[in-house]
Amino acid sequence: MKSLALLDNNDNRLQIAKNYGAEVINFDQEDPVSTIKRLTGGIGLDRVIDAVGVDSNQPSQGSNQDSAQMAELFQNQRSQIAPNTNPKGDNWHPGDGPSQALFWEVQSLAKAGTLGIIGVYPPSVQTFPVGIAMNKNLTINMGNCNHRKYLPELIDLVMSGDLKLQEHITQKIDFNDIISAYEAFDRRESGWVKVMLEPNKSR
Repeated sequence: MKSLALLDNNDNRLQIAKNYGAEVINFDQEDPVSTIKRLTGGIGLDRVIDAVGVDSNQPSQGSNQDSAQMAELFQNQRSQIAPNTNPKGDNWHPGDGPSQALFWEVQSLAKAGTLGIIGVYPPSVQTFPVGIAMNKNLTINMGNCNHRKYLPELIDLVMSGDLKLQEHITQKIDFNDIISAYEAFDRRESGWVKVMLEPNKSR
């Protein structure tokens, strides 16, 4: 039996995932690795997708093991990743635990599991729990999406009706407002899931 889970601390995203039938874990309220091990009978997950990258945050309740040591590690990472954060405004900033997700993911995977990384990590990030990953025989797939490879197939799926997008669209934005839409999404404003860009919507 296959099941899905979402790890987050944003109530809006957790509720949306729950509405789709996913198991949700709020890492501000419970230790994610312990919870996943409990839910999987101590085995761990077969596959994990990292969609957060350096926007990852530490739990507010300090549920990290050796949390003081991890906090020092994350502080050093932040100074390496974004020494001049927000040079043109106050929108984007890295999370307070840039590699936190990576540690949780590797610890939560079962032996011979697979980790897919689509969240963004700049070249300055050099921390990864390679020892745990190696001893678990994990497979790691990562990289920026090759959009040109997948777009024709995705368009065919939408045109055929096999892939329905309408139910996932939460905002419709004029194409000229694309920058403000990115900024709102980056602020994690409630209710933003997928955005449709419409040319000349305001006309």
